[in-house]
Amino acid sequence: MISTTRKKLGAAVFAAAAVIGGFNVATIAPAQAAPIVAPVRTAQPGLGDLHSKLQLALNTGASSSARAAELEAGEAGLPLLDQVGSVMNTVPSLRWTLAGPVAQNGDTLTANLQVTVDGYGTFPNIEMAWREIDGSWKLTRESECSVAYYAGQSCNL
Repeated sequence: MISTTRKKLGAAVFAAAAVIGGFNVATIAPAQAAPIVAPVRTAQPGLGDLHSKLQLALNTGASSSARAAELEAGEAGLPLLDQVGSVMNTVPSLRWTLAGPVAQNGDTLTANLQVTVDGYGTFPNIEMAWREIDGSWKLTRESECSVAYYAGQSCNL
């Protein structure tokens, strides 16, 4: 309960404010929430989500802005993925998939890229990593370079 003294003090402060303010009617604005200062964490994407993100990044027919949004290197990473995509397209029986488990270590997720070519079988797993940047999981520069290495391309990211 609010004590009588506090009620009287509150009334006096309110009255003084009204007198000083020229007898204007006081209005109280609703409280505004303080902006969130801590970074917002997005939910950890699953294997299917990461597969879709990698598929979009490798899709030379998709818009450059959509592809770049999936890369830590942004637009600077697109020429390298275009070269990798060209190499992949020369091998008609090449198939790839991501295999779990998806592991998280702080702001980094990892999963394994499995590449299979008819007549050669499945190659050793290639660890791929995504880093959370501004609330979005992006393929790391290191992962782009790893894929480029296996495609016989040099990396300058």
